[in-house]
Amino acid sequence: MKVFERSFRNHRRELSTQSIKSRIRRTVAVALVVLLAGVVETPSSRAATSGIFGGGPFYNNAANNINEIKNSGFTEAVVWNIEVKGNGDLNFNGEFPLCSGGAYIGDQTHPDFASNMAALKTGTIKRITFSIGSSNVGDWQDVKALVDAQGTGSSSILYRNFQALKAAIPSVDALDFDDENSYDQSSTVQFAVMLGNLGYHVALDPYTNAGYWTSVASSVNVQLPGTVDSVHLQAYAGGAGNNPCSGWNFGSVPVFPGLWDQNDTPSQVQAIMSGWHAQCGIAGGFMWLYDDFVGNGLVTQYASAINSAVSGGSNGIYNQSSGIVSDGAAFSGGLDGVGYAYSANLLGSTLGWNGVNFTFGPANGADVIGGAGQTITLTATRASSVSLLATAVNGAQTSQVFLVNYTDGTSATFTQSLSDWFVFGQYPGESIAKSMSYRDTSSGGEDGRTFNLYGYTFVTDNSRTVKSITLPNNFQVKVLAIGLLP
Repeated sequence: MKVFERSFRNHRRELSTQSIKSRIRRTVAVALVVLLAGVVETPSSRAATSGIFGGGPFYNNAANNINEIKNSGFTEAVVWNIEVKGNGDLNFNGEFPLCSGGAYIGDQTHPDFASNMAALKTGTIKRITFSIGSSNVGDWQDVKALVDAQGTGSSSILYRNFQALKAAIPSVDALDFDDENSYDQSSTVQFAVMLGNLGYHVALDPYTNAGYWTSVASSVNVQLPGTVDSVHLQAYAGGAGNNPCSGWNFGSVPVFPGLWDQNDTPSQVQAIMSGWHAQCGIAGGFMWLYDDFVGNGLVTQYASAINSAVSGGSNGIYNQSSGIVSDGAAFSGGLDGVGYAYSANLLGSTLGWNGVNFTFGPANGADVIGGAGQTITLTATRASSVSLLATAVNGAQTSQVFLVNYTDGTSATFTQSLSDWFVFGQYPGESIAKSMSYRDTSSGGEDGRTFNLYGYTFVTDNSRTVKSITLPNNFQVKVLAIGLLP
Protein backbone atom coordinates (compact mmCIF):
# COMPACT_ATOMS: atom_id res chain seq x y z
CA MET A 1 0.00 0.00 0.00
CA LYS A 2 1.47 3.34 -1.02
CA VAL A 3 1.28 5.16 2.30
CA PHE A 4 2.23 8.73 1.34
CA GLU A 5 -0.46 11.40 1.03
CA ARG A 6 -0.03 13.80 -1.90
CA SER A 7 0.32 16.82 0.38
CA PHE A 8 3.39 15.09 1.79
CA ARG A 9 4.94 13.69 -1.35
CA ASN A 10 4.72 16.99 -3.25
CA HIS A 11 7.44 18.28 -0.96
CA ARG A 12 9.73 15.24 -1.07
CA ARG A 13 13.30 16.14 -1.96
CA GLU A 14 14.24 16.33 -5.63
CA LEU A 15 16.13 15.58 -5.04
CA SER A 16 40.55 -21.25 -20.21
CA THR A 17 39.95 -21.24 -16.34
CA GLN A 18 42.92 -23.11 -18.10
CA SER A 19 43.58 -26.64 -16.84
CA ILE A 20 47.38 -27.06 -17.15
CA LYS A 21 48.41 -30.63 -16.40
CA SER A 22 51.80 -30.85 -14.80
CA ARG A 23 53.80 -33.19 -12.60
CA ILE A 24 54.82 -30.31 -10.39
CA ARG A 25 52.77 -28.27 -7.97
CA ARG A 26 51.04 -25.49 -9.94
CA THR A 27 49.08 -22.29 -9.51
CA VAL A 28 45.48 -22.22 -10.63
CA ALA A 29 44.36 -18.82 -11.87
CA VAL A 30 40.62 -18.37 -11.62
CA ALA A 31 38.76 -15.58 -13.37
CA LEU A 32 35.55 -14.58 -11.68
CA VAL A 33 33.52 -15.16 -14.82
CA VAL A 34 34.66 -18.78 -14.82
CA LEU A 35 34.05 -19.38 -11.15
CA LEU A 36 30.40 -20.06 -11.81
CA ALA A 37 31.04 -22.64 -14.48
CA GLY A 38 29.37 -25.23 -12.30
CA VAL A 39 26.20 -23.24 -11.74
CA VAL A 40 23.14 -24.71 -13.44
CA GLU A 41 20.91 -22.09 -15.03
CA THR A 42 17.28 -22.88 -14.29
CA PRO A 43 14.57 -22.77 -16.98
CA SER A 44 13.19 -19.61 -15.40
CA SER A 45 16.49 -17.77 -15.74
CA ARG A 46 16.30 -14.66 -17.95
CA ALA A 47 17.65 -11.16 -18.09
CA ALA A 48 16.96 -9.42 -14.81
CA THR A 49 14.09 -6.93 -14.66
CA SER A 50 14.59 -4.30 -11.98
CA GLY A 51 12.29 -1.35 -11.42
CA ILE A 52 12.64 1.88 -9.47
CA PHE A 53 9.60 3.91 -8.41
CA GLY A 54 10.06 7.65 -8.01
CA GLY A 55 8.06 10.85 -7.98
CA GLY A 56 9.30 14.44 -8.13
CA PRO A 57 12.95 13.62 -8.86
CA PHE A 58 11.90 12.48 -12.34
CA TYR A 59 10.73 15.96 -13.30
CA ASN A 60 11.89 18.54 -10.74
CA ASN A 61 15.45 19.75 -11.51
CA ALA A 62 15.80 16.32 -13.05
CA ALA A 63 18.99 16.40 -15.15
CA ASN A 64 21.28 14.85 -12.53
CA ASN A 65 18.60 12.40 -11.43
CA ILE A 66 17.93 11.21 -14.98
CA ASN A 67 21.67 10.66 -15.43
CA GLU A 68 21.86 8.71 -12.17
CA ILE A 69 18.92 6.48 -13.03
CA LYS A 70 19.97 5.74 -16.59
CA ASN A 71 23.41 4.62 -15.36
CA SER A 72 22.16 2.78 -12.29
CA GLY A 73 21.56 -0.72 -13.61
CA PHE A 74 17.79 -0.49 -13.13
CA THR A 75 15.88 -1.58 -16.23
CA GLU A 76 12.46 -0.04 -15.54
CA ALA A 77 11.67 3.48 -14.36
CA VAL A 78 8.20 3.90 -12.82
CA VAL A 79 7.17 7.56 -12.55
CA TRP A 80 4.68 7.94 -9.70
CA ASN A 81 1.94 8.99 -9.93
CA ILE A 82 -0.72 10.25 -12.31
CA GLU A 83 -3.89 11.65 -10.77
CA VAL A 84 -7.04 11.29 -12.86
CA LYS A 85 -9.42 14.17 -12.18
CA GLY A 86 -13.19 14.05 -12.42
CA ASN A 87 -13.05 15.91 -15.74
CA GLY A 88 -10.39 13.54 -17.08
CA ASP A 89 -7.40 15.84 -16.59
CA LEU A 90 -4.10 14.07 -15.86
CA ASN A 91 -1.68 15.48 -13.31
CA PHE A 92 1.49 14.22 -11.62
CA ASN A 93 1.20 14.45 -7.84
CA GLY A 94 -0.99 17.56 -7.82
CA GLU A 95 1.90 19.71 -9.02
CA PHE A 96 2.59 18.86 -12.67
CA PRO A 97 -0.35 19.11 -15.12
CA LEU A 98 0.07 16.60 -17.97
CA CYS A 99 -3.03 16.53 -20.17
CA SER A 100 -6.29 18.42 -20.37
CA GLY A 101 -9.08 18.44 -22.92
CA GLY A 102 -7.29 15.94 -25.13
CA ALA A 103 -4.05 17.96 -25.33
CA TYR A 104 -0.65 17.49 -23.72
CA ILE A 105 0.18 20.52 -21.54
CA GLY A 106 3.12 19.14 -19.57
CA ASP A 107 5.63 21.21 -21.52
CA GLN A 108 4.14 24.34 -19.95
CA THR A 109 5.51 23.28 -16.55
CA HIS A 110 8.45 21.05 -17.45
CA PRO A 111 9.47 21.58 -21.09
CA ASP A 112 12.33 19.08 -20.74
CA PHE A 113 10.20 16.22 -19.38
CA ALA A 114 9.62 14.41 -22.68
CA SER A 115 13.30 14.62 -23.64
CA ASN A 116 14.31 13.45 -20.15
CA MET A 117 12.12 10.39 -20.52
CA ALA A 118 13.75 9.63 -23.87
CA ALA A 119 17.19 10.15 -22.30
CA LEU A 120 16.46 7.47 -19.70
CA LYS A 121 16.51 4.88 -22.46
CA THR A 122 20.04 5.79 -23.52
CA GLY A 123 21.33 3.85 -20.50
CA THR A 124 20.19 0.74 -18.66
CA ILE A 125 16.49 1.69 -18.57
CA LYS A 126 14.57 -0.34 -21.15
CA ARG A 127 11.01 0.41 -20.03
CA ILE A 128 9.30 3.56 -18.78
CA THR A 129 6.05 3.18 -16.87
CA PHE A 130 3.74 5.85 -15.52
CA SER A 131 1.79 4.86 -12.41
CA ILE A 132 -1.89 5.76 -11.98
CA GLY A 133 -3.44 6.18 -8.54
CA SER A 134 -2.29 5.35 -5.01
CA SER A 135 -3.79 4.90 -1.57
CA ASN A 136 -5.65 8.18 -2.02
CA VAL A 137 -9.37 7.82 -2.74
CA GLY A 138 -10.41 9.51 -5.98
CA ASP A 139 -8.37 8.50 -8.99
CA TRP A 140 -9.91 5.13 -9.74
CA GLN A 141 -13.35 6.32 -8.68
CA ASP A 142 -12.92 9.04 -11.32
CA VAL A 143 -11.84 6.45 -13.89
CA LYS A 144 -14.97 4.42 -13.15
CA ALA A 145 -17.27 7.44 -13.37
CA LEU A 146 -15.73 8.57 -16.66
CA VAL A 147 -15.89 5.09 -18.21
CA ASP A 148 -19.48 4.67 -17.07
CA ALA A 149 -20.45 8.07 -18.47
CA GLN A 150 -18.42 8.24 -21.69
CA GLY A 151 -17.12 4.75 -22.39
CA THR A 152 -13.60 4.33 -23.76
CA GLY A 153 -14.10 5.16 -27.42
CA SER A 154 -12.06 7.68 -29.38
CA SER A 155 -14.34 10.54 -28.34
CA SER A 156 -14.03 9.89 -24.58
CA ILE A 157 -11.81 12.20 -22.56
CA LEU A 158 -9.77 9.31 -21.16
CA TYR A 159 -8.98 8.09 -24.67
CA ARG A 160 -8.08 11.55 -25.92
CA ASN A 161 -5.88 12.46 -22.94
CA PHE A 162 -3.94 9.19 -22.90
CA GLN A 163 -3.61 9.37 -26.67
CA ALA A 164 -2.15 12.88 -26.30
CA LEU A 165 0.21 11.64 -23.59
CA LYS A 166 1.49 8.82 -25.81
CA ALA A 167 1.97 11.15 -28.75
CA ALA A 168 3.90 13.69 -26.66
CA ILE A 169 6.05 11.11 -24.83
CA PRO A 170 6.35 8.06 -27.09
CA SER A 171 9.10 6.64 -24.86
CA VAL A 172 6.46 5.68 -22.28
CA ASP A 173 5.78 1.98 -22.62
CA ALA A 174 3.25 1.15 -19.91
CA LEU A 175 0.77 2.31 -17.28
CA ASP A 176 0.92 0.93 -13.77
CA PHE A 177 -2.51 0.38 -12.14
CA ASP A 178 -2.20 1.31 -8.44
CA ASP A 179 -5.84 0.98 -7.39
CA GLU A 180 -6.01 0.54 -3.63
CA ASN A 181 -9.65 1.24 -2.84
CA SER A 182 -12.04 1.22 -5.82
CA TYR A 183 -11.71 -2.29 -7.29
CA ASP A 184 -14.33 -1.97 -10.03
CA GLN A 185 -13.47 -4.71 -12.50
CA SER A 186 -15.73 -3.70 -15.36
CA SER A 187 -14.40 -0.16 -15.76
CA THR A 188 -10.80 -1.21 -15.04
CA VAL A 189 -10.86 -3.88 -17.75
CA GLN A 190 -12.38 -1.48 -20.27
CA PHE A 191 -9.80 1.15 -19.39
CA ALA A 192 -6.90 -1.34 -19.74
CA VAL A 193 -8.09 -2.57 -23.13
CA MET A 194 -8.40 1.05 -24.28
CA LEU A 195 -4.80 1.70 -23.22
CA GLY A 196 -3.64 -1.45 -24.95
CA ASN A 197 -5.21 -0.28 -28.18
CA LEU A 198 -3.37 3.04 -27.77
CA GLY A 199 -0.04 1.19 -27.64
CA TYR A 200 0.52 0.95 -23.89
CA HIS A 201 1.21 -2.16 -21.87
CA VAL A 202 -0.38 -2.46 -18.43
CA ALA A 203 1.32 -3.44 -15.18
CA LEU A 204 -0.88 -4.23 -12.20
CA ASP A 205 0.23 -2.90 -8.80
CA PRO A 206 -1.57 -4.79 -6.01
CA TYR A 207 -0.89 -5.07 -2.31
CA THR A 208 -4.07 -7.01 -1.44
CA ASN A 209 -7.20 -8.52 -3.06
CA ALA A 210 -5.37 -11.13 -5.15
CA GLY A 211 -8.59 -12.62 -6.57
CA TYR A 212 -9.63 -9.28 -8.00
CA TRP A 213 -6.30 -8.61 -9.66
CA THR A 214 -5.89 -12.06 -11.19
CA SER A 215 -9.40 -11.75 -12.61
CA VAL A 216 -8.58 -8.32 -14.10
CA ALA A 217 -5.42 -9.65 -15.72
CA SER A 218 -7.21 -12.63 -17.20
CA SER A 219 -10.15 -10.60 -18.49
CA VAL A 220 -7.96 -7.95 -20.12
CA ASN A 221 -5.68 -10.46 -21.81
CA VAL A 222 -8.61 -12.48 -23.14
CA GLN A 223 -9.85 -9.36 -24.93
CA LEU A 224 -6.44 -8.02 -25.97
CA PRO A 225 -3.71 -10.62 -25.43
CA GLY A 226 -0.44 -9.40 -23.97
CA THR A 227 -1.78 -6.11 -22.66
CA VAL A 228 -1.19 -6.95 -18.99
CA ASP A 229 2.42 -8.07 -19.14
CA SER A 230 3.68 -7.71 -15.55
CA VAL A 231 2.65 -7.33 -11.92
CA HIS A 232 4.33 -4.98 -9.43
CA LEU A 233 3.50 -6.76 -6.18
CA GLN A 234 3.89 -4.53 -3.13
CA ALA A 235 5.68 -6.52 -0.44
CA TYR A 236 6.12 -3.60 1.98
CA ALA A 237 3.90 -1.28 4.07
CA GLY A 238 0.32 -2.55 3.63
CA GLY A 239 1.66 -5.39 1.51
CA ALA A 240 4.30 -6.47 4.02
CA GLY A 241 4.29 -10.24 4.21
CA ASN A 242 3.27 -10.71 0.58
CA ASN A 243 5.18 -13.52 -1.10
CA PRO A 244 5.23 -13.64 -4.92
CA CYS A 245 5.56 -17.42 -4.66
CA SER A 246 2.31 -17.90 -2.74
CA GLY A 247 -1.18 -16.59 -3.45
CA TRP A 248 -0.26 -14.40 -6.42
CA ASN A 249 -0.44 -16.68 -9.44
CA PHE A 250 -1.00 -14.74 -12.65
CA GLY A 251 -0.18 -17.63 -14.96
CA SER A 252 2.26 -16.55 -17.65
CA VAL A 253 2.29 -12.92 -16.45
CA PRO A 254 5.43 -12.42 -14.34
CA VAL A 255 5.15 -11.11 -10.78
CA PHE A 256 7.86 -8.63 -9.75
CA PRO A 257 7.82 -8.05 -5.97
CA GLY A 258 8.82 -4.70 -4.52
CA LEU A 259 10.62 -3.73 -1.32
CA TRP A 260 11.11 -0.40 0.47
CA ASP A 261 14.49 1.14 1.24
CA GLN A 262 13.26 2.32 4.65
CA ASN A 263 12.88 -1.33 5.63
CA ASP A 264 15.67 -3.11 3.76
CA THR A 265 19.29 -2.38 2.94
CA PRO A 266 20.74 -3.43 -0.43
CA SER A 267 22.16 -6.62 1.09
CA GLN A 268 18.80 -7.43 2.69
CA VAL A 269 17.01 -6.78 -0.61
CA GLN A 270 19.39 -9.14 -2.36
CA ALA A 271 18.90 -11.83 0.27
CA ILE A 272 15.09 -11.57 0.15
CA MET A 273 14.92 -11.47 -3.65
CA SER A 274 17.39 -14.35 -3.91
CA GLY A 275 15.13 -16.41 -1.66
CA TRP A 276 12.12 -15.75 -3.87
CA HIS A 277 14.17 -16.47 -6.97
CA ALA A 278 15.23 -19.81 -5.52
CA GLN A 279 11.68 -20.60 -4.37
CA CYS A 280 9.70 -19.79 -7.50
CA GLY A 281 12.06 -18.29 -10.08
CA ILE A 282 11.04 -14.62 -9.95
CA ALA A 283 12.66 -12.83 -12.88
CA GLY A 284 12.50 -9.30 -11.49
CA GLY A 285 11.69 -6.96 -8.65
CA PHE A 286 11.44 -3.28 -7.84
CA MET A 287 12.37 -0.68 -5.23
CA TRP A 288 10.17 1.89 -3.55
CA LEU A 289 11.21 4.80 -3.37
CA TYR A 290 13.89 6.70 -5.33
CA ASP A 291 12.91 9.96 -3.60
CA ASP A 292 14.51 8.54 -0.42
CA PHE A 293 17.99 8.05 -1.84
CA VAL A 294 18.49 10.51 -4.66
CA GLY A 295 22.16 11.19 -5.34
CA ASN A 296 23.70 9.24 -2.47
CA GLY A 297 24.89 6.22 -4.45
CA LEU A 298 22.35 3.75 -3.10
CA VAL A 299 20.49 3.60 -6.40
CA THR A 300 23.29 1.58 -7.98
CA GLN A 301 23.52 -0.71 -4.96
CA TYR A 302 19.79 -1.44 -4.96
CA ALA A 303 19.80 -2.10 -8.72
CA SER A 304 22.75 -4.45 -8.33
CA ALA A 305 21.05 -6.24 -5.45
CA ILE A 306 17.94 -7.00 -7.51
CA ASN A 307 19.77 -7.80 -10.73
CA SER A 308 22.14 -10.18 -8.99
CA ALA A 309 19.38 -11.88 -7.02
CA VAL A 310 17.15 -12.65 -9.99
CA SER A 311 19.61 -13.06 -12.84
CA GLY A 312 19.98 -16.79 -12.32
CA GLY A 313 23.09 -16.92 -14.49
CA SER A 314 26.80 -16.36 -14.32
CA ASN A 315 26.54 -12.57 -14.47
CA GLY A 316 25.04 -12.69 -11.00
CA ILE A 317 28.47 -13.04 -9.41
CA TYR A 318 29.03 -9.30 -9.90
CA ASN A 319 26.35 -7.47 -7.95
CA GLN A 320 27.79 -3.99 -8.21
CA SER A 321 28.74 -1.81 -11.16
CA SER A 322 31.47 0.79 -11.66
CA GLY A 323 33.76 -0.38 -8.89
CA ILE A 324 36.53 -0.27 -11.49
CA VAL A 325 36.36 2.47 -14.14
CA SER A 326 38.46 3.87 -16.93
CA ASP A 327 40.13 7.19 -16.21
CA GLY A 328 38.02 10.11 -17.39
CA ALA A 329 34.75 8.18 -17.43
CA ALA A 330 31.72 9.61 -15.64
CA PHE A 331 29.77 7.10 -13.54
CA SER A 332 27.26 6.77 -10.74
CA GLY A 333 27.74 5.09 -7.37
CA GLY A 334 31.22 3.65 -7.64
CA LEU A 335 32.93 1.19 -5.33
CA ASP A 336 31.86 3.01 -2.15
CA GLY A 337 28.42 4.06 -3.38
CA VAL A 338 29.25 7.76 -3.06
CA GLY A 339 31.15 8.44 -6.26
CA TYR A 340 34.61 6.88 -6.08
CA ALA A 341 36.10 3.86 -7.87
CA TYR A 342 39.36 2.09 -8.55
CA SER A 343 41.18 3.25 -11.67
CA ALA A 344 41.22 0.51 -14.28
CA ASN A 345 44.28 2.21 -15.76
CA LEU A 346 46.23 1.66 -12.54
CA LEU A 347 44.71 -1.65 -11.48
CA GLY A 348 45.00 -3.41 -14.82
CA SER A 349 42.98 -6.40 -15.92
CA THR A 350 45.04 -9.03 -14.08
CA LEU A 351 47.20 -9.17 -10.97
CA GLY A 352 49.52 -11.80 -9.57
CA TRP A 353 49.63 -12.07 -5.78
CA ASN A 354 50.82 -14.75 -3.39
CA GLY A 355 51.17 -17.39 -6.08
CA VAL A 356 47.80 -16.81 -7.70
CA ASN A 357 47.07 -14.96 -10.94
CA PHE A 358 43.79 -13.05 -10.64
CA THR A 359 41.58 -11.63 -13.38
CA PHE A 360 39.31 -8.67 -12.65
CA GLY A 361 35.81 -8.00 -13.90
CA PRO A 362 35.27 -5.69 -16.89
CA ALA A 363 35.76 -2.01 -16.13
CA ASN A 364 32.80 0.36 -16.39
CA GLY A 365 30.25 -2.40 -15.89
CA ALA A 366 29.30 -5.01 -13.32
CA ASP A 367 32.74 -5.72 -11.88
CA VAL A 368 32.64 -6.00 -8.08
CA ILE A 369 31.07 -8.37 -5.57
CA GLY A 370 29.54 -6.60 -2.58
CA GLY A 371 29.13 -8.86 0.43
CA ALA A 372 25.49 -9.91 0.79
CA GLY A 373 25.78 -13.27 2.50
CA GLN A 374 25.84 -14.94 -0.92
CA THR A 375 27.53 -18.24 -1.73
CA ILE A 376 29.78 -18.16 -4.79
CA THR A 377 30.35 -21.44 -6.58
CA LEU A 378 34.01 -22.16 -7.36
CA THR A 379 35.48 -24.62 -9.81
CA ALA A 380 35.58 -27.72 -7.60
CA THR A 381 39.16 -28.68 -6.78
CA ARG A 382 41.34 -29.76 -3.91
CA ALA A 383 43.04 -26.59 -2.74
CA SER A 384 45.50 -25.68 -0.03
CA SER A 385 44.08 -22.17 0.20
CA VAL A 386 41.46 -19.78 -1.09
CA SER A 387 42.70 -16.25 -1.76
CA LEU A 388 40.76 -13.02 -2.18
CA LEU A 389 41.58 -9.58 -3.49
CA ALA A 390 39.24 -7.33 -1.55
CA THR A 391 38.81 -4.19 0.51
CA ALA A 392 36.42 -2.45 2.85
CA VAL A 393 34.80 0.88 2.04
CA ASN A 394 33.30 3.59 4.22
CA GLY A 395 35.61 2.56 7.06
CA ALA A 396 37.27 -0.66 8.15
CA GLN A 397 35.02 -3.70 8.46
CA THR A 398 36.24 -5.85 11.31
CA SER A 399 35.61 -9.49 12.25
CA GLN A 400 33.92 -10.48 9.00
CA VAL A 401 33.00 -14.16 8.67
CA PHE A 402 33.81 -16.12 5.49
CA LEU A 403 32.87 -19.77 4.98
CA VAL A 404 34.76 -22.09 2.65
CA ASN A 405 32.46 -24.98 1.73
CA TYR A 406 33.59 -28.48 0.73
CA THR A 407 31.83 -31.01 -1.46
CA ASP A 408 31.46 -33.40 1.48
CA GLY A 409 29.06 -30.98 3.15
CA THR A 410 31.50 -29.54 5.69
CA SER A 411 32.67 -25.94 5.94
CA ALA A 412 35.62 -24.03 7.34
CA THR A 413 35.01 -20.67 9.04
CA PHE A 414 37.44 -17.78 8.71
CA THR A 415 37.10 -14.49 10.58
CA GLN A 416 38.95 -11.65 8.91
CA SER A 417 39.09 -7.88 9.43
CA LEU A 418 39.39 -5.75 6.29
CA SER A 419 40.98 -2.31 6.09
CA ASP A 420 39.37 0.63 4.38
CA TRP A 421 40.88 1.13 0.93
CA PHE A 422 42.35 4.46 2.08
CA VAL A 423 43.69 3.44 5.51
CA PHE A 424 45.79 0.28 5.87
CA GLY A 425 44.96 -1.07 9.31
CA GLN A 426 47.52 -3.90 9.11
CA TYR A 427 45.08 -6.50 10.39
CA PRO A 428 46.39 -10.04 10.88
CA GLY A 429 46.13 -12.03 7.65
CA GLU A 430 45.98 -8.89 5.51
CA SER A 431 48.54 -7.39 3.16
CA ILE A 432 48.55 -4.80 0.40
CA ALA A 433 48.22 -6.58 -2.93
CA LYS A 434 48.41 -3.34 -4.92
CA SER A 435 48.76 0.30 -3.95
CA MET A 436 47.50 2.97 -6.35
CA SER A 437 48.34 6.67 -6.45
CA TYR A 438 44.78 7.87 -7.03
CA ARG A 439 41.18 6.77 -7.41
CA ASP A 440 38.64 7.98 -9.97
CA THR A 441 35.76 10.30 -9.19
CA SER A 442 32.24 10.10 -10.64
CA SER A 443 32.74 13.33 -12.58
CA GLY A 444 35.66 11.84 -14.50
CA GLY A 445 38.38 13.33 -12.29
CA GLU A 446 40.97 11.90 -9.92
CA ASP A 447 41.39 11.89 -6.14
CA GLY A 448 45.18 12.11 -5.88
CA ARG A 449 45.74 10.16 -2.69
CA THR A 450 46.91 6.58 -2.19
CA PHE A 451 44.32 3.78 -2.24
CA ASN A 452 44.91 0.09 -1.70
CA LEU A 453 43.62 -3.30 -2.72
CA TYR A 454 44.28 -6.00 -0.13
CA GLY A 455 45.05 -9.69 -0.31
CA TYR A 456 43.72 -12.38 2.05
CA THR A 457 44.49 -16.10 2.15
CA PHE A 458 42.43 -18.75 3.94
CA VAL A 459 44.28 -22.03 4.43
CA THR A 460 42.05 -24.99 3.56
CA ASP A 461 42.15 -28.77 3.91
CA ASN A 462 43.64 -29.98 0.63
CA SER A 463 42.42 -33.51 1.28
CA ARG A 464 38.92 -32.20 0.61
CA THR A 465 37.41 -30.61 -2.48
CA VAL A 466 36.51 -26.94 -2.21
CA LYS A 467 33.23 -26.10 -3.95
CA SER A 468 32.22 -22.57 -2.86
CA ILE A 469 32.76 -19.62 -0.58
CA THR A 470 30.12 -17.74 1.41
CA LEU A 471 30.77 -14.02 1.84
CA PRO A 472 29.82 -11.83 4.83
CA ASN A 473 26.40 -10.20 4.77
CA ASN A 474 27.98 -6.76 4.64
CA PHE A 475 27.80 -4.68 1.46
CA GLN A 476 30.77 -2.57 2.64
CA VAL A 477 32.98 -5.62 2.00
CA LYS A 478 34.06 -5.57 -1.66
CA VAL A 479 35.63 -8.59 -3.36
CA LEU A 480 37.28 -8.05 -6.73
CA ALA A 481 38.71 -11.52 -7.41
CA ILE A 482 38.93 -15.01 -5.94
CA GLY A 483 41.57 -17.66 -6.59
CA LEU A 484 42.52 -21.17 -5.51
CA LEU A 485 45.98 -22.57 -4.79
CA PRO A 486 46.29 -26.37 -5.00
